[in-house]
Formats: sequence, C-alpha cells, structure tokens
Amino acid sequence: MKQSEENRQHRSTARVLDILELVAANPSTCTQADICRMLEVPKSSLFPILHTLTDRHFLELDERSRYRIGSAAWAVGASCLSRLNLMDEAEKILRNITASCKETSHFAVLSDGDVLYLKKVDSPQPIRMTSQVGVRLPAYATALGKALLMDYEVSQLKDLYQNHLEALTPHTITDFQALEVQLQEAQRQGYTFEVEESTPYIRCFAVPVRKAGRVAAAVSVAVPVFRYTEDKGARILELLSGARTRLEELLNTGGMDLPSFVS
Repeated sequence: MKQSEENRQHRSTARVLDILELVAANPSTCTQADICRMLEVPKSSLFPILHTLTDRHFLELDERSRYRIGSAAWAVGASCLSRLNLMDEAEKILRNITASCKETSHFAVLSDGDVLYLKKVDSPQPIRMTSQVGVRLPAYATALGKALLMDYEVSQLKDLYQNHLEALTPHTITDFQALEVQLQEAQRQGYTFEVEESTPYIRCFAVPVRKAGRVAAAVSVAVPVFRYTEDKGARILELLSGARTRLEELLNTGGMDLPSFVS
C-alpha cells in the first residue's frame, strides 16, 4: 500500500469532524442548508449525521433550527479548558467554598431536564458525595436541579418530564404538585435543598445563578447527613450566597459567559 493511502483520512469520520468544527466556529448561525453549502455535502448524506450528532447531544438545535455545539461535545472537551473564563472562575469559587466548609461543592447547568455537572471540588474528608463532571441526574431530584428549575411552573415541569417523575431513592418527590410547592418555597427563600432525594445519606443545598434575570446555572454543597448540623447549614448558605453574588457579577457585568450549549 502506498504511503499516501496509509495516511488517508477516514472520509465519514472526517465529515463528522468538519461539521463539528464548522458549527463551533459559527455558533447558532448554521442551518442544515448552510452546512450543506459550506461543506459541499449532499443533503442525503448530511441529514443522518446531523440527526445522530443531535441525538447524542454533540449538536443542539435552537428555536430557529440553527445548530450549536451540544453538551456532550463540551463534556468531552472539558478537560482541555485552560484559558481564563467562567469555568476557571467557577472552580476557584468552589475551591474557596470547600476549603471553608470541608464539603463537596458543585457548579452545574440544566440540560434537557437534567443537571449537568460542569465543575466540582471534592471534600477532603474520606466520606463524601461521589459525583463526576459531565454526569447527568434528573433535575427534580437534586438541590442543584431544583435551583435550576426554580422559575418553572407545574405545566412546564410536566412537559419537561412527560408527566412522569421517576424515583431515584425512597425520598424522591414524584408528585408534580409537591414539587411545585417546593419550588415556590425556594423562590421565597432564595435557595433549595434536598435530603436523600437523589443519593442516600446525602443532604444538599443550592442557589441559582441568574443572567439577565433568568436562572442560568446553580451552585451547591453536599453534606453526608451524619455530619450535618444547623450551624453547618447556616455556614453553607452563607458561602453559597457569596458564590452566587460573584458568579452573577461575572455573568452580567464581567464579560464572561457559560459554554455555548447553555441557553
């Protein structure tokens, strides 16, 4: 076999990468027709690739049928983020939280009804919550998720979860009316919490982070129930409040933004 043939790129794989690179370079501006034209790919060949990439969350469609990079692509590349951006600042904030309360902290966004963990800092203590960046959990079952869902009405929740809330533990709320009551109370308090709803023996607190008045992200702290005290809870809420203030400053006036797949 000739050297040029040995080094030849796999055509289908190269086409997938061409699509991802094009969309990444032109966020929320490329329609299917634009991609066909710019890459000179027949529509019949392009459609199944776009469908698969969208179904696997490597691409997402906005309300104008324009493609943007999806959450799965971001999760794959998250370890390569090195430039100063909101993710770097979020990690610094989480490290300060965890250093102060000695518990695991998280920064997350809402993606298709799930909490998508973007950053976390583990507790230094041997018994702690187990979680991982890029992992998803149903938002209704977590404090982080409830912070992200804080402004949702019950009709929107039913649409989002197709009229069904699956229990993750015996403590998970599976009734939409009960969930709505929780969210309304959270709006009054300014924070959310849950006790063993997503993970046995873990209690969580969270606050929403708003951009232009809308919930864009959330920050949380997870505590094993045996280590929780009211004093610790009050300290955690104080830390979360400070984190929210700083992140909202960065989002609203600091020129920083969330990854492009976040609405």
